[in-house]
Amino acid sequence: MKHKILIVEDEPEIVNLIANRLDKKFYEITIAYDGKEALRLIQTEHFDLLSLDIMLPSVDGLTLCEEVRKRHKDSLIMIVSALDIDERKEKAYKLGADDYITKPFSPKLLALKISSLLKRRSEINGVEALNTQTIQHHEDLKRFSIKNHPLTLTVSEYTIFETLFKTKKKVFSKEELSQILYNNNVGNIDKKGIGTHIYTLRKKIATYSDTEIIKTVRNVGYTLYEY
Repeated sequence: MKHKILIVEDEPEIVNLIANRLDKKFYEITIAYDGKEALRLIQTEHFDLLSLDIMLPSVDGLTLCEEVRKRHKDSLIMIVSALDIDERKEKAYKLGADDYITKPFSPKLLALKISSLLKRRSEINGVEALNTQTIQHHEDLKRFSIKNHPLTLTVSEYTIFETLFKTKKKVFSKEELSQILYNNNVGNIDKKGIGTHIYTLRKKIATYSDTEIIKTVRNVGYTLYEY
């Protein structure tokens, strides 16, 4: 599927510099030569990335930036402007711009930046989608599901999994998990018991997913894989 790009620029030569550097096999390009036309397009269409000049006829680029961010949270915004002023850059970023390139610019570098931003967004969206598809946490019901299949967990198993799930980048030692269970009045479970709980949790998860979810960090403890 092609990425939809909107170039908003009132100078045709700048439009050509940008458009000619973008491979038409990967990008579907729309062009607006003034802010009013761009605003109409933003209100009716969704674009993966927008290249916005600031000084435009009718509606300026910063107003467009703000409007895009209100309507399309996931659209990427690249400001391409001759205004090399810190104040303008700060305002652009505050309004939601993802990058700010000053004119004159390297068309090759700009094309690389566009590719990089879109690739990074795809990676992030892929991670979020996989997490949503793989693990569902129903906090109000004190329950976890794997790929929408409810797990039958004991209170201590649920507490361990919830601890790992809520702090994905932290590695918890057996001692820490044992203390957390004790503090939550779940029971006085020793290091060996924690190991058994982790083993049982993995078996229950494996019933519905081939993906390794709980990671053992040797001589340290347990955490969730990042995915």
